[in-house]
Amino acid sequence: MDIAELTRKILDRRDGPSRPLRIVQAGHPALRHTTRSARGRLDEDLLRELVEAMTVTMRGAPGVGLAAPQVGLPLAVFVMEDRSADPGAGARCPDMEPEAEQDVGDVTAALERTPVPLRAILDPTVEPLGTQRVYAWEGCLSVDGWQSIVPRSRRVRLQGTELEADGRLREIDEGHVGWPARILQHETDHLAGTLCHDLMVPRSFVEARYTSHYAQMPEAVRRLGLDGEITRLGPGEVVLG
Repeated sequence: MDIAELTRKILDRRDGPSRPLRIVQAGHPALRHTTRSARGRLDEDLLRELVEAMTVTMRGAPGVGLAAPQVGLPLAVFVMEDRSADPGAGARCPDMEPEAEQDVGDVTAALERTPVPLRAILDPTVEPLGTQRVYAWEGCLSVDGWQSIVPRSRRVRLQGTELEADGRLREIDEGHVGWPARILQHETDHLAGTLCHDLMVPRSFVEARYTSHYAQMPEAVRRLGLDGEITRLGPGEVVLG
């Protein structure tokens, strides 16, 4: 079955065009395979239908990013969006569960969280810039209900192709910092068969409901017995390097 036929099959499993796609969970082989280039694989209408379906799925989950492997499709495309402008609204970083209510304002500010417009990106590459690393709780819609602390580069360079709202394809070469940079790293990892928890601070993998106790990194270090450079972070701090 070629990639266009598989895309059509996945889309047709829905009850209707407004219904979400099924998000596959850890253990599904699609999450561990390197994806194929998206350019030229699907005709314009099928690509737009896929992106629209992925957007419905991301918003319904809800999450702030969704990659094609998460719906069982080995194609190098993802969607991203964070419509919440309220720093205390319970940020979900790439598929993240709500952050802890205590100290959430300080943590969200430290993560440089900003609203992210809806975007669909094909064949991306993300290059870390600089030496700063940001430590934050991260979850994945394909590892539902679990989180871990994942260090990410604070700044990145994004190159790839964007599918615009009118269906045109546009080449992009951009810099991103903070929250959008984290989302981009998470989603491009999916396209390489990597889950966020593969990159976690050892011993930080927890059921999502427990993260309310560990909004501050020093609390996570103390209660979970974490080691390494994360132990250098003080209250309200998330950046090293």
